Amino acid sequence: MADSWLGKVRGHVGEAKGRFSADKKQREEAEKSPKSIILTKQEVQGEWDANRVLMTTIGGGSRRITSDDLATFRHNMRMAQSRFKGGKGITARQVIDMASSQPLSYVSANPNEASSDIDKARKEITSGIPVSAHNGMVRFITNAGKDSDVTRHHVVVMFNAFDEAGHKLAATEAKDRKSPKQVANWLRKQKLSFDCDCGRHRYFLRYVATIGGFAAGRQEWGFPKIRNPGLKGVACKHVLRVMTEIESSNAVLRFLEKYMEKLQASADNTARIQAAQSEAEEAASSKSATKIKTSEQRKAEAAKARERRAAKAAVKAAPRSKAKKPAATRRLEAQIDKGEITTEDLLAQLRRLGMTPEKIAAALKG
Repeated sequence: MADSWLGKVRGHVGEAKGRFSADKKQREEAEKSPKSIILTKQEVQGEWDANRVLMTTIGGGSRRITSDDLATFRHNMRMAQSRFKGGKGITARQVIDMASSQPLSYVSANPNEASSDIDKARKEITSGIPVSAHNGMVRFITNAGKDSDVTRHHVVVMFNAFDEAGHKLAATEAKDRKSPKQVANWLRKQKLSFDCDCGRHRYFLRYVATIGGFAAGRQEWGFPKIRNPGLKGVACKHVLRVMTEIESSNAVLRFLEKYMEKLQASADNTARIQAAQSEAEEAASSKSATKIKTSEQRKAEAAKARERRAAKAAVKAAPRSKAKKPAATRRLEAQIDKGEITTEDLLAQLRRLGMTPEKIAAALKG
């Protein structure tokens, strides 16, 4: 059942804060330890004690860090920061696209295992449910992966344009004023920052989020010399599921719309909302997860849709006798709609229906 992993909505803030607090405490203790193996920001910048023994996996295998490695780390930092264009947030669409174009691969002995965060998000993380919001911060709960030691994870998303959303709702000029649904739809396309309580985000990707300017929680300045020295990837599988829901899910749009309604009714431009247990359980029980698609995949699907519409128009434009028209047209149109006919077969069918090559070309172009 869905609620077997979802658990109780009530108390989710305390659980999330507890996990993030424990992470922060462990990090502080690790840095204070005399045996600390954290590579600090100052050391990466050049304040390096060559007598200090630290390891890295850059280039493959584990070995001692050299001064040349520090130069490579600085180069990787500059390259990562250039991808994120100076920080101050990132859009949900950018997160999905960058996770695909700059993947951080998983190491696995099983060739059939998902190899990147976006692959795992598609295969393992089926739900990203908004459960509460307060002044621009929205808390999501996702199911955990199959090998996790917990049943759910907490993803925190800070919508950077929250204040501007309030201004849009309260505009004095009617032409500038937007409805809560319009503002909610606008808000989810704007820049945001995020945090996740999972180990993948903590050890592999929080540093990337920090230097990229989209870390919503604890900042991480210890360079990931072992886990991710190439600074690949952008988000864990839980965040990727949430980014997809933010951008494309009607359920998240409705949640944000309710949130904007609260904000609109607020006297001091603050708002708080929490989903009911029944609402969260209904969302968790959905059998169809929103598909995670990159911009390139969307473009390819749009191009195929245009081809199908053009082919259908070409079939309708083909000259034929009234006796043949209904059956031939319906059969061919059904094949086009279902994607069951190749371009070569379509052209052959159109020629049999009496269309010249010039007319076929003109119809397909139109």
